[in-house]
Amino acid sequence: MRKILNKILLLILGILAVGMLGGCSTDTSVKTYLQALLDASYKNDSTAFVKMKLGTEEDAQALYERGIDTGVSVFCGKIGASDDYKEAFRATYMDMLCKVRYTVDEASKQSDGSYIVTVSYEKMNVFKPALELHQNNVAAMTEEWAKTPESAPSKEDMVKEVILEFKNSMEAVLADVQYSEAQTMSIKIELANNIYTPNADDIATLEKALFDGE
Repeated sequence: MRKILNKILLLILGILAVGMLGGCSTDTSVKTYLQALLDASYKNDSTAFVKMKLGTEEDAQALYERGIDTGVSVFCGKIGASDDYKEAFRATYMDMLCKVRYTVDEASKQSDGSYIVTVSYEKMNVFKPALELHQNNVAAMTEEWAKTPESAPSKEDMVKEVILEFKNSMEAVLADVQYSEAQTMSIKIELANNIYTPNADDIATLEKALFDGE
């Protein structure tokens, strides 16, 4: 399931194309910079993004929406759903992203001019419990269909119900989503051509750490 969330990295890197921090920076500004990028990507919160003049509110919103479009398309593909289901899953997907837990703690400048930023996070346990719930619910549905074949839906409608049941299962889990114990990791903010950007591998590692599942 982690591959479903690869779009988050692409979204963050997409924001970097618009919002970049110049070389004259401080520990506090670098910390706020990373917080702004993460909040715009996951929470659809452009407050810090705009305050730091990384871009306009419209820039952040457009990048967020583009990332959601990409993420939902990939998500539907992974669960075997056609693009016809993208709108059905959109709100659920957005709800999942906005519930990620992270805190940008502190930034420390290194001898090479880069910064190491400490991020605390709690892994969201959503995919495994949703999949388990979905399997149980589908088993119950198919059992009912077998009992009364004369009133069972068509094969096409069965497929639709099974797919939408995964949406229902995710929503049920997200309503009271559980998190693992808090951990920390380091994100390197690198200086290249007098422009600071987060290390892509570090951002990918954080993205994978925020959610359960493989």
